[in-house]
Amino acid sequence: MLCALAAGCGQVPESLMEFDGVAIVGAQLIDGTGAQPVSDSVVVVRDGRIAAAGSRADVGIPAGATVVDAAGKTVMPGLVETHAHYHGEIDRVEAQYRKQLYFGVTTARSIGSDPPEKATKALEARAGHLSGPRMYTAGLGFSAPDGFPPGLPVNRPATPEEARRLVNELADQGVHFVKMWVNEMPEPGFKITPQMRTAIVEEAHALGLVPVAHVVEESDLRQLIGLGVTDFLHTVGDTAIGSELIQLCLDRGVTFSPTLTNIEAGWYWAEHPEELEDVELRRAFEPEALERWSDEGYRESVLTNERLVHRKARLERAMAFVKTMIGAGVSVAVGTDSGSSSWNVPMGWGTHRELQMYVAAGLTPMQAIVAATSAGAQLLTQDDADYGTLEPGRAADLLLLNADPLDDIANTLDIDRVMQGGQWLDRGALMPMD
Repeated sequence: MLCALAAGCGQVPESLMEFDGVAIVGAQLIDGTGAQPVSDSVVVVRDGRIAAAGSRADVGIPAGATVVDAAGKTVMPGLVETHAHYHGEIDRVEAQYRKQLYFGVTTARSIGSDPPEKATKALEARAGHLSGPRMYTAGLGFSAPDGFPPGLPVNRPATPEEARRLVNELADQGVHFVKMWVNEMPEPGFKITPQMRTAIVEEAHALGLVPVAHVVEESDLRQLIGLGVTDFLHTVGDTAIGSELIQLCLDRGVTFSPTLTNIEAGWYWAEHPEELEDVELRRAFEPEALERWSDEGYRESVLTNERLVHRKARLERAMAFVKTMIGAGVSVAVGTDSGSSSWNVPMGWGTHRELQMYVAAGLTPMQAIVAATSAGAQLLTQDDADYGTLEPGRAADLLLLNADPLDDIANTLDIDRVMQGGQWLDRGALMPMD
């Protein structure tokens, strides 16, 4: 049974019995910890935080609370997106933030594509000065000269000394993470060197920043773990994952953000063009991507591309990686690569699709929800989260759903309301449908 109060299970104390908060009554409660759901629950919100949460038998409804009748619904934590990119002019970036909030993404990390002005915008959203998720940023990430990602104006130092200086500049901007792309271009030879990675990681640690790496090869993963990196984007696909590597990940506290949705999105819309008629989804798409995928000729070219079979095989390997890691107890957090250069993954919507992909990979709906809530929160805060679960004292970021996601994980998209910091959001204003 969930602990209903910060001081222990039981009735709401007299100090909470007369106040102007909110009581969500009658919903199934999924608290984000992986605990068994609680039917006919009461969730009490006060001063932007969860004051109490548990069964109606254990949690009273405070006098004076605004009561939300949630019978037949499900309440769960707001979603945490650990891997997103925000491109375009500042007003477009702000619209992307609002799209994420519309879909209940109440926390997000911009990981490597923020020049100073966009890093500042992310910090403004984090401080509550504009509508957006609780934002984290890595500023501009690091890669090799002429390395991946092609054409993106990220930091490409020529020497370890230059790399250390650039990490210090990021720290001065107030960023939270330092991102490295540790993978090659299609043509071999253009990958950030082990020496450069070492300089970046050492300087990040010295400045209290958290290094994060985009990896696809086991040798790079091992080298970075040896440097103390524990936060990895994507999946290792060049070799089968053995028990010794899994144990290394467990011992070092490694977390992966797999981005299955970004792989699948390279052909998903060609196979499911009917979904492009959904008004909500069309608004979530960036215009360039919607125009591209609405073109029948383009969709046909994707489906007839000889590389499609290899792309699908890559997705199968990545899904197997997620299943293996979760099964072994290695932490996995939801990250989609939304906003990457192709714009194939719609902001906000893609976070829900990632949950569906985890279930398709063999996870239970509850495991997928944990990956999208508490696991992401623990990753972004280095195990010191005050959000990500519906437990007393945590931030009141939550989704009220019309249908049960444990019956069908796609029901996380059937959103009745979104709360951030104890306030119900005006979803119609966040992403107007007209």
